[in-house]
Amino acid sequence: MSLLLALFLSSVLAGLVGAGITILFLYLPLLWRGVYYDTLGALGTAALSRTSMPSQNSEEMARIRVVGGIFYLGGGVLFAVFYGLVALIFIAGPFPPPDYTVAFGGGLEINFWYLLLGLVGGFGHGIFVTLITSFIVVEFHPVQAYRDEFSLVLSYLIGHTVYGVVVMFFQSQLLPLLLG
Repeated sequence: MSLLLALFLSSVLAGLVGAGITILFLYLPLLWRGVYYDTLGALGTAALSRTSMPSQNSEEMARIRVVGGIFYLGGGVLFAVFYGLVALIFIAGPFPPPDYTVAFGGGLEINFWYLLLGLVGGFGHGIFVTLITSFIVVEFHPVQAYRDEFSLVLSYLIGHTVYGVVVMFFQSQLLPLLLG
């Protein structure tokens, strides 16, 4: 399989899984009625250029969150390509990764170097996206309810860190299989 096809396929799968798990982490505080940022609602209202938020139980809000989810998953796949390129530098490139491999049952081997790389990359990605997004959203989002800076910063830092670990794990597992 060609390098580009392997990168594309692994990025689609890793990006969808990573974005899905990140969404779960972003909305996890709902379980204990904690502070959370409605990322899907914020993306959906901004994408649909809505200036007001419908009631929380309406079908319109569900449609808005579906549109936000589509944008979020698309962004997850797009950023997974960059994580895949970093993984390829170590997998197929001139720089072999340090060997922090742990073998688990069933033939699963995990090199914790990639998880650490995903943690650092995700945290840095989170800081970058949080700085840009907090400025844009807090100042310019059309719906006042989505301008809460504290919940946005906290959610985005945690979410992007989780995303980085998950995506780098899947890229480090899938790319060697696909390149095979």
